Amino acid sequence: MVGNEILSQAADSFGFDTNTLKFVSNSCNEVYRFNKGHKEYFLRLSEKPVEFELNIKAEVHWVRYLVERGIHASLPIQTIEGELTAVCKHYEKCYIATAFEGASGIFFDNDPQLWGQSLFKTWGETMGSMHRLTKSYDPGDLKNKRMEWNVAEINNPHLHFGNYQILLNKLRTIEKEMKNLPRSKESYGLIHYDFHPYNFLIDQGKITVFDFDDSLYGWFALDIGIAATHAVWWGSDYKAWGSKHEFAKHFLNEFLEGYIKQNSMGQEWIQRIPLFMEYRNISSFFWWLNNWNGKEENLTDFQKNAIIETVKLIESDKPLDGCDIKL
Repeated sequence: MVGNEILSQAADSFGFDTNTLKFVSNSCNEVYRFNKGHKEYFLRLSEKPVEFELNIKAEVHWVRYLVERGIHASLPIQTIEGELTAVCKHYEKCYIATAFEGASGIFFDNDPQLWGQSLFKTWGETMGSMHRLTKSYDPGDLKNKRMEWNVAEINNPHLHFGNYQILLNKLRTIEKEMKNLPRSKESYGLIHYDFHPYNFLIDQGKITVFDFDDSLYGWFALDIGIAATHAVWWGSDYKAWGSKHEFAKHFLNEFLEGYIKQNSMGQEWIQRIPLFMEYRNISSFFWWLNNWNGKEENLTDFQKNAIIETVKLIESDKPLDGCDIKL
């Protein structure tokens, strides 16, 4: 966990008492709750080189732009000096600190009645609004600081053999097709890139989105494909859906109904959503295998089975779970 010196620097920058800090999570970033002026906020500490500060500034600059235009998202707050980020250093450690207003609501799985038609449409409408606003977004002197989508760098030598090579070959095939797609203003711009059900809270039918730290320049239909992929992973096990493929089609029909209320999308892009879903499915393996040491015993049974079943589908030239749909 982050040391007290780093936490004190962050508290001084954003003007809060370290005694109010409560640890929340430690995944890609370290996150804490804190209180200031009877309101709850979240502190995010990203262990990055100081040069990465501009990239994070670009992220929170975009989020503030969206919130100021009506998107329900956790608003990034400014430091005492009026900045969006703070660099906190201690010996060789460097963290980029950001802070956000807290949001009310619950996650989708806290109430089974939430998971259905109304939520899917609201989710789609929120994303559609974000994409529509993004078309007019001018990052100013932060231009091009958020990365463009690109093929993944797979440097782990253990992932170039056996079943892992089959997964990698599939990833490269999809990436090659994606690289050749057009990137017009109507189809391509800043996207959340991780707008899944655990990255928004639901409160009286409205959703508040957060966790924009994966945001990049990509295709709007890719953002939809990512949302759909996670919806299939975590919400397609109800008997009413019949199968993951049937759920995916049902979900996307409702999601897109909400989406197109806020942003237009050509049929050629809607038809590519299953491709982007396959991309997310395959690339997810390389996210959690990135630092794998090559020892099978260090993989969980779930991970082993997921690899085996996915390789079977690839070798049989069959679509991955939820991707066998026509839109």
